Amino acid sequence: MLVTIITCMGLVCTIACGVCATRSAHQRGTSLGAVPMVWGTAFALLQLFIAIWSGIGLVQDGMLPAFVFNIAACGCAWVSFNRAVVQQRLTALIGSESRFAHPAAAMTIMLVLAGILATLGLELPSNHNLLWMYPLCLLLEIALITGLLAGMFFLTQRRAGLSAFFALAFFILGVAEYFVITFKSMPITPGDMTAISTAAAVAGTGYTYTLSAFCLVGFACAALSMLALQLAALIAPSPRPRTRRTLLVNLGIALLCLGGVTAHVTLVDYYHTLGIQVYTWRPLESYYRQGFLPAFISGAQTVKPPRPDDYSTANAEQLLGDYAAEFDATRGADKDRTAAETQFDKEKPTVIAVMNETFSDLSIYQKLHADYEGPEYFNSISDCLSRGTLYVSAYGGGTANSEFEFLTGNSMANLGSGVYPYTIYDLTETDNLASQFKELGYDTTAMHPNHATNWNRENVYEDFGFDQFLAIEDFEDAETLRGMVTDRETYDKILELLETNSNPQFIFDVTMQNHSGYDTGMVPQDKQLNLSIDGMYDAEVNEYVSLIQESDRALEYFIDQLRQLDRKVIVVFFGDHQPFFPSTYNDLWFTDEDEATHQERLWQTDYVIWANYDVAGNDQVSEEVDLSTNYLGSVLMDLIGAPMNDYQKAQAVLREAMPAINSSGYEDAEGRWYLTGSALPEDGDAAQQAVERAHSDYATMQYYELFYDGKDVYTKRYQSAANETDPNLAPGTTKIK
Repeated sequence: MLVTIITCMGLVCTIACGVCATRSAHQRGTSLGAVPMVWGTAFALLQLFIAIWSGIGLVQDGMLPAFVFNIAACGCAWVSFNRAVVQQRLTALIGSESRFAHPAAAMTIMLVLAGILATLGLELPSNHNLLWMYPLCLLLEIALITGLLAGMFFLTQRRAGLSAFFALAFFILGVAEYFVITFKSMPITPGDMTAISTAAAVAGTGYTYTLSAFCLVGFACAALSMLALQLAALIAPSPRPRTRRTLLVNLGIALLCLGGVTAHVTLVDYYHTLGIQVYTWRPLESYYRQGFLPAFISGAQTVKPPRPDDYSTANAEQLLGDYAAEFDATRGADKDRTAAETQFDKEKPTVIAVMNETFSDLSIYQKLHADYEGPEYFNSISDCLSRGTLYVSAYGGGTANSEFEFLTGNSMANLGSGVYPYTIYDLTETDNLASQFKELGYDTTAMHPNHATNWNRENVYEDFGFDQFLAIEDFEDAETLRGMVTDRETYDKILELLETNSNPQFIFDVTMQNHSGYDTGMVPQDKQLNLSIDGMYDAEVNEYVSLIQESDRALEYFIDQLRQLDRKVIVVFFGDHQPFFPSTYNDLWFTDEDEATHQERLWQTDYVIWANYDVAGNDQVSEEVDLSTNYLGSVLMDLIGAPMNDYQKAQAVLREAMPAINSSGYEDAEGRWYLTGSALPEDGDAAQQAVERAHSDYATMQYYELFYDGKDVYTKRYQSAANETDPNLAPGTTKIK
């Protein structure tokens, strides 16, 4: 009740200011006027709201924030009620005949001050430590808000009403951000704009909207911003009567301010040019460090899927049909494929896909200058259907994008940087391996020994058609390594599913054991590798390669168990991305090569497709075929003789001209890599012309598969809690270092 008492006292003071100002005006033979009364009443209403809100227990108690807010509100109200007197004193101080005869400069200072205060009103309710913000991002946010307020100020011919409304609106937005973070541990994102109606519908259900002490301080800043705008109007009002020249000058300045803000937001690439990017695994920290507006704008710029040039649904359907027909006439009519189809229809083998967390062979970096040979068992498997390098669209993180590419056959290359489809797009109608196998009569299971809320998997897996999703709750008392459920525990869970269910199954296992970081020091000595890299010991590298060794041993155990099973099983095993540190060695040890080859070394892992039975039409001699994650599903279906949809058939044909593609670049049939966005020679050879055509056709077909006509593309099912790496902690607990 302390805030209520202080605010009621402040409100009384504000009313007293109004009464005194009215009496003084009468004594001077004038009236107070409508404009001062409206402004003063507005600040009194702000106090009245806080008095009522705190009176019902919805404002955090605190003497200092209450005094700050009420002193600011009372001061603003006093200035508003005594508008005429204040204007006279300002004119005497900075008018055209005063010692400081620069009213335009004083007005500009007030507008900048209003922008700074409005920025504080936006940030302070949720972002309590502005010293943690990147200075340039803070300056950018101030510039954007100041430009908008100034534009509104001049648009209304140097009146403060509209711009003050926006200053208050920024504070309200800051409070909305505070409540969203309080309830979800997530900031407001561009994707949330598609669910405003849903949010409004549930806003009054089960939530308590308690304003914090920082909200009161932010409220004070918003009030002072409104006052600064009012003072700017008093310092340099438009001349009366207004001339056409004055009107045009004000409109011209407004156009420059608003046009400049609009151009900056729409034409400047915040992600690539300014380096402002929302780290989706920890979006809250991205907003804290970069500011609400810069982070939100960056997200908004990347969230809209790029529409291919001259796109039409009819053209996309024609392309799909043509590519599928070409497959049917070639590979589809091949005797090996036909034999595999016959066998698959009869046997219905269980298919197990293991996406192993951060599994990669770092021996590609000159054996780490430590004679490191990589995962020995994995590299020794000699009876695979296929194996090779897998080009991925993630580096150091972004697991969900690798599984998105594998399950759907779509490439992140066609969606842009900083995009995570699981959390942004509506995937309910997207074809994927789970729904495909389910239509074939398979039981479908996804498993991941961490929180089901991470990356919105709880909703996406259901939309994809998985019958069940086994998350951290299903691995109670499981063996852990560094606090993470081991790979072997997930394999035992798969073996249990096979033992208890004789139906054909599609099982998708996303492991957790090898997740970063690698400075925990929690790997037991008997499992620890100790490499000496150029004579130096690197604890992070050694922890990582020790984890890969454990994954390798677990895979050997799993394959041995499957060899003994009396049922037919297919395994596709692949890594989702490399760890975060190989870029150091890549830059240090590989200096004389083209940029595309240099970059792609970072964006690759490995895969194997293996069977515990003789697959018809395949010699199973571990033929090495390099490809990218988006193709892995179609290659799997092709090799085992499973039915393929037109999109998968099209991908099989596309691979002839474009063997691999990821968010970093794409490869032509001659093995040459091209970075994303780079232009191919106009007089290129046949392989370059073919890959350019394949690249374009793929983008068109993918847009059709994901978005059809481009309407209603955003998800309506949002994750219910923030991402969390540590399965032993509540979602959103771990912070970025």
